[in-house]
Amino acid sequence: MENIQHQDHNTERRVMSRIDAALRINYQIISDDVALNDPYDSNFVLPRYFLLLAELDQFDHAVNYELEQLTQRDQQIARILSLFNQKLNLITGSLYDAIVQSMLPIPEHVNFSETGFSFFNERPIQEGTYVHVTLSHPENFFHIAATAQVAYSREENSKFRIGAYFITLHPQDRVKLSESIALSKPKDE
Repeated sequence: MENIQHQDHNTERRVMSRIDAALRINYQIISDDVALNDPYDSNFVLPRYFLLLAELDQFDHAVNYELEQLTQRDQQIARILSLFNQKLNLITGSLYDAIVQSMLPIPEHVNFSETGFSFFNERPIQEGTYVHVTLSHPENFFHIAATAQVAYSREENSKFRIGAYFITLHPQDRVKLSESIALSKPKDE
């Protein structure tokens, strides 16, 4: 699964573990002067479904942490709050099924690592262009926002493969990508 660095410009140039996955991807071309901004900055257009799913992820993480802490002090109260959390998960799950699914873009083939990604596009994007991107895993393993710079844009099968490396990516988002890669790698690697 690891790619060895090659001199040929038509092959992948990274040494990091990479995987192919179907991800929900949105991107917008951005100017050089905002390329280093926080990718979650409100000046970037973040899709509504992305904001909702990212907030639900953060809420779940915080609740689970607090439940672990509370379990050490009072198991009965922790059990009651855990049941409330399960009920909330059922409610948000049904809302997700009913409303959010209709807002989601269709997952696309994306090849990614902790340092960058490539995807297919209908049009080329000039090398050196900065993009703001949101990537969401269809099974909600991660929802990340980042800025990247296009490293290449080449025609393949009447589409364009766009390769970019991350310029700004939060450390916790890099960990999410790394964990997703580790989970997807075959056991014999």
